[in-house]
Amino acid sequence: MDEPSVTGTQSVFRALSIMHAFNAARSTLTGPEVAELFGYSPPTAYRLLRALEAENFLIYDPNARSYSPGPEILRLAGVMLHRDALVAQTQTTLIRLRALTGETVAIYWRLGNKCTCTQEMPSPQPTRIEAGIGVDFPLTRGAAGKALLLDLPEAEVRDLLAEPDVPAPIGGARTLLAELTAARKRGYTVSGGETIEGSVSIAAPIPWVRQGLAAYSVIAPESRFGPRERDAAARTLVEEMARLRSILQGNTPH
Repeated sequence: MDEPSVTGTQSVFRALSIMHAFNAARSTLTGPEVAELFGYSPPTAYRLLRALEAENFLIYDPNARSYSPGPEILRLAGVMLHRDALVAQTQTTLIRLRALTGETVAIYWRLGNKCTCTQEMPSPQPTRIEAGIGVDFPLTRGAAGKALLLDLPEAEVRDLLAEPDVPAPIGGARTLLAELTAARKRGYTVSGGETIEGSVSIAAPIPWVRQGLAAYSVIAPESRFGPRERDAAARTLVEEMARLRSILQGNTPH
C-alpha cells in the first residue's frame, strides 16, 4: 500500500532530495534504490522519478533500468554561466592560479553540509593530486571546506558541528575554531592530508554575492608543497582574490 497523499511542497522536497542523492560515487539510481534510500514505497519512488524524467531533470536507461541526471541541469547551468560576469571571471582566475602555482586548482561549492568540487584543473606535473569533479568532502575537513566556514559566526559553526551528518573536525571543535580565527586574519585556510592522504592544500572563499558559497583551492603533493612553496602559492591566492574582488566591485551596478 502506498503512503498517504502528500502536499505539493512535500513532493517538491522529495524530488529535490532525489536529485541531491546523485554524486560522483553514485551517478545512477534505480527505483528500488530510491525507495530504500528514502523509505518510500516503490510506487512513490517511481512516481517521483518519472516526474523528474518528464521534465528532463533525469534520463532513463531501459537496459540498466536506472536513472541519471538529465539535460535540463545543463540548461540551468548555462543560465547561470551567462547570468553575470562572476562565473567567467572565476574561470579566468582558475586558469591564472594554475599557471602561477603550477599545481592543481579547483573550485568548491557548499552544498548542504558538504563542499563539492565543481571545477578542477589538474597540475601539468606528472606527480599531482586531484580531487575529482563531483566529489564531496565534509566542511570540517580540508582547506576548501574550512574556507567555506570563514564567514560564519562562531555560534553558527558550533550549530553546524552539532548536526548528525557532520563529521567531527580533527582535533575537535576548539581546534577548528582556532584555525578559522587564524585563517580569517591571513585570508586563507591550510590543510594537510585531511581529505586526501599525502596532500597539502590551501583555500580561500570567493567574494560572491553571498559569502560562504564557493571557494578556490590549490592542492599539491606534500613532498612538493613545503612551507616556502605553500606560502608563495598562498600569496598568489590572496592576490587573486583581491583582484577578483576589485573586478566584481567594478561590475556591481550602482
